[in-house]
Amino acid sequence: MLIRRLLAITLALAPLAAQAEPPARTPIRHLVVVVGENVTFDALFATYRPPNGQTVRNLLSEGLVRADGSPGPAYARALQHRQHNRDGQWTLDLARGAPYARLPQPSLAGVFNAKTLEALDPDPDPRFASMYARGPFQITRHAAYGTDFGLETGDPVHRFFQMWQQNGGSNADLGRYTWVATTVGRGPDTPGITPEHIGQGAELMGFLNMAAGDAPIFRALAERYALSDNYHQSIQGGTTANFLALATGDVARYELEARPATPPLKQIEDPTPQAGTENFYTRDGGHGGAYARCDNATAPGVAAIHRHLKRLKRDANCAPGTYYLLNNQEPPFLPDGTADTARPDHLVYPPQTIPEIGTALTTGGIRWAWYTGGRDGTDLTDDPLYAGSARLARERLAGADDARLAVATATIAREMIYNNSGDPLVSFPRVIHGPDRSKLQNLDALHAAIADGSLPSVSFVVPKNIDSGHPGYSVSARYEAFVQDLVARFEANPTLFASTALVITTDEGGGYFDSGWIQTLDFFGDGPRIPLLVVSPYARRGHVDHVYQDHASVLKFIEYNWNLPPLSARSRDRLPNPRPGKDPYRPANPPAVGDLTSMFDFGGAQRAR
Repeated sequence: MLIRRLLAITLALAPLAAQAEPPARTPIRHLVVVVGENVTFDALFATYRPPNGQTVRNLLSEGLVRADGSPGPAYARALQHRQHNRDGQWTLDLARGAPYARLPQPSLAGVFNAKTLEALDPDPDPRFASMYARGPFQITRHAAYGTDFGLETGDPVHRFFQMWQQNGGSNADLGRYTWVATTVGRGPDTPGITPEHIGQGAELMGFLNMAAGDAPIFRALAERYALSDNYHQSIQGGTTANFLALATGDVARYELEARPATPPLKQIEDPTPQAGTENFYTRDGGHGGAYARCDNATAPGVAAIHRHLKRLKRDANCAPGTYYLLNNQEPPFLPDGTADTARPDHLVYPPQTIPEIGTALTTGGIRWAWYTGGRDGTDLTDDPLYAGSARLARERLAGADDARLAVATATIAREMIYNNSGDPLVSFPRVIHGPDRSKLQNLDALHAAIADGSLPSVSFVVPKNIDSGHPGYSVSARYEAFVQDLVARFEANPTLFASTALVITTDEGGGYFDSGWIQTLDFFGDGPRIPLLVVSPYARRGHVDHVYQDHASVLKFIEYNWNLPPLSARSRDRLPNPRPGKDPYRPANPPAVGDLTSMFDFGGAQRAR
């Protein structure tokens, strides 16, 4: 009788046991991945000086600049040179010309007036009229550091083929950044951009000076917790591809009805320089080129990267007949799951079917959420920019009824406040049209989950555009303030924080200069170094980590901590961890990326206090 009762109890509890979340392998029960925008490691940590016993590779330690921001003894390594393509073809093997006598004046590209909500023309920025530099320069000698509107600086170009051409796949030649930016700009498919009006200056060579007081919050977090000086964006280029890489370890592709298809010709990249120009691409830009069939080793641009891969004996990782998304397009769905068809002038990429981390976590029984600022609810309507959006809606739709104005206001506001590319799981029908859609939430939901301790095991957090640090419409100080507020919310719940790790990074480098070596993994990247901090009681105190990492490292840590397999046979999370070699920054077993565990001390001896 007793045995039967025990068996009945066991069977009754079985469903509950099946639903129980698998235990974590480490003391980290809550991983929070915070993703700002568009700054390289050197652009932010150029003059960071680590605690005693730690070393860092940055502009200061490499002698490229001094602590006061002036040129250092090795500044000549970073002098910008004019370049030349060979035989009129796009190439990674540029011929170096003469150095710039003076870098072109930084521009106002991408800057908008927060009061009128209108973009400024990409003219030269008058604050930099007196700037004289031939390589890296300190931004805050000309534009103050702070959170006030009006301090925004120009947005450097950061597209796939431009970035490949700037760093050559390894960053062995640091002198190519300016020439590429000022000969291509945002490409011929971008309205207003012509060979005579590129709309770019030397803004990409700017850096903040921590040694002089810039970015004090990030400096303090690095001193107290753990910093990586060898973490990289996964894909050469911009936001869309890198957020998708963070979610998939892979690259989006052009598919129709879940099968590979050929995009319209206008959307296929062709970086061949136009006749009569130095380097002005044939098809490229926000309203055009975005895809390449990278198994076609004779295609424009593709051929040069294949030659580079062949020299390294590296696989391109390109499926036959598949066009991959290399540059920014809009996700196919809005936050409510409806198709994004309201803006025919904006190109959207097709719904995606490749494996992604959300479904993998759900399948593994692990709770998760992707929190994106301004995606819906009061997170959107309470934002200060919402009132300005209502004014624009009234101006554009004079005489419209209240219902139509409300829809227009929400649409305008969401375009400015919500980072739709930073919400990549909306592009997967199995997520946005399934039960996991409830896990795509706004920042109000995040704050509530932190306060009441209901935070899921894995969280991705994306600020509102205005707080992201993206040049043009934000500044690094606003991303700092966002991070400071978020850390304070966790510290206010010490029970939750005791089992939490915040991984704080950016999506990509935004086209800014960086001096770090780059490991070519495949056709798509890696790209330059970007900042990464680990804030946790288990972070190695004051440590500067040199292990090679990229966005796939976040996936690898999740998979390690919760015993999950890699997402697919081609995703970057399948790569081995680096083995140390003579140079701690370069894996002895390429291609390889770490899993972030080197930034933690789970023994407790080095726990941050």
